[in-house]
Amino acid sequence: MQNFTVTARERDTLLAALRYYQFYRMQGHPFDPRQDHLIDAIASHTGEALDLTEIDDLCAGLNGNEHALSVSA
Repeated sequence: MQNFTVTARERDTLLAALRYYQFYRMQGHPFDPRQDHLIDAIASHTGEALDLTEIDDLCAGLNGNEHALSVSA
């Protein structure tokens, strides 16, 4: 088992992604752009939402690769 630390911004992104997945499963259909504002609100709860590069970095960390964001946190 691998453990690593995430920042508050990263945690918010993970929560937003899980809530989006939950919403997707409950609705039985993919992406609903009318609900984007809810996901953005969760992802930016503690500040500015992660940008695309930061999301890639977080995904790398979750996959067991070097997690550069944890160095800057």
